[in-house]
Amino acid sequence: MKTNLSRTKNKIIHVAKALFTEISVYKATMSDIAKAANMSRRTLYMHFKSKDDIFQYVVENQVENITEKLQKAANSKLPPDRKLKLYILARFNVVDNLVRYNKYLRYDFIFYNLRIEQLRKRIDVKERQLLSRILQDGKELGIFNINNPSSFAKTLLIMFKSLEQPFVLIGNRKRNYQSLREYVDLLFNGILKKET
Repeated sequence: MKTNLSRTKNKIIHVAKALFTEISVYKATMSDIAKAANMSRRTLYMHFKSKDDIFQYVVENQVENITEKLQKAANSKLPPDRKLKLYILARFNVVDNLVRYNKYLRYDFIFYNLRIEQLRKRIDVKERQLLSRILQDGKELGIFNINNPSSFAKTLLIMFKSLEQPFVLIGNRKRNYQSLREYVDLLFNGILKKET
């Protein structure tokens, strides 16, 4: 029986995720989810109390996927400066993939950022930890000239978030990654031409 419950719950999540992408979390109802999953509303309510409960589960699943990707970049064996560059690219790739295939999440990124901030609280904590570790390693090795890696990690995270909206608005993958390379170059080298 437990296998059936697990299978049913997974089906609900899968169907709800597709509906949230297709018609948005705002418009989808529990009836829509039950109908799309080909089950009764009673069965649906046996597993989830509300649409918000389902949405929270979908978000937590996404959070786990995102943190796994960021953790992988942060755990690479590269030196801290290259690891930070890899991390930045991985981070914006995650954002790009999230909004490229979900127009409603893209809409939230552009027009309803408060909702995005609520959904990403756990990711932000993990990101600050990962960035602090990379920055601390770079400081200890004499690669980064920063006083307080933890404080600088918070600043970097704010900077990254400020770049997300233009990144999402542009929407062109090639242009986005060209801009991202310029941001990374700016972060590491500044904008002044170096004397040769």
